[in-house]
Amino acid sequence: MTGWFAFALIVAVVIATAAIFAAGRKAGAAEAAKAREAELKSLKEASDAKDRMLDAAARRPRDRSDLADRLRDGHF
Repeated sequence: MTGWFAFALIVAVVIATAAIFAAGRKAGAAEAAKAREAELKSLKEASDAKDRMLDAAARRPRDRSDLADRLRDGHF
């Protein structure tokens, strides 16, 4: 009877260890997903900022006379 009890105890310990390992992997995957989401959000914000800068550069006055005309018209 002692042999079976020891075997059952070892099996229970192995199953518990496997369950803890699986739970840790699942938690790690959730953290990785959150980090990936934050990285994508950061990249989108950087891309949006770059687009705004490019739009502003496309609308800038081309030379001094263009700047003066815009300032006179009040469209700057």
